[in-house]
Amino acid sequence: MSAQRLIFKHDQWRKGTGGAAAGVVGESDANAYTGLDLNLVTFSASTFSGSSFSSTTFVDASWTGCQFSNCTFSHCDLRRISVSGCTFIGCTFSDSQLAQCRFNNCSLTDCTWDQLNFDHGRWSGLEILSCAGSDITADGLIGKRVDFTGSWFRNMQLTNACIN
Repeated sequence: MSAQRLIFKHDQWRKGTGGAAAGVVGESDANAYTGLDLNLVTFSASTFSGSSFSSTTFVDASWTGCQFSNCTFSHCDLRRISVSGCTFIGCTFSDSQLAQCRFNNCSLTDCTWDQLNFDHGRWSGLEILSCAGSDITADGLIGKRVDFTGSWFRNMQLTNACIN
């Protein structure tokens, strides 16, 4: 089954209109999505190239071993998402909520971050390489083995944070 079909079925399941909980495993995707409820969705060993997610919720979702290239996440709710072993290249995250997120052994290269919140997030083994953006906030963010090489962010406000 295609990633798109699984994603739409998960949205239907979440909204109580049929469908089924989705585990997107080993799939590829390059589609645009708006207004979906993808809370609790699992993405594993999948490739997303040019996919776009707008006004979509991923609360308590789990992404493991995925590759994202040139993807866009705009006005998304990614609270409590768990991301492990994923690679993001040339992706844009904007106007999104990532409070209580967990990033473990992931890399982001040439990505853009604008107007993001990481309150009480946990980062471990996170590479943020040659990324840029503005208006990043976090209260209580904990990061271990975080590498910001080549990155710059304007108006990054970290309160009660401990990184490295």
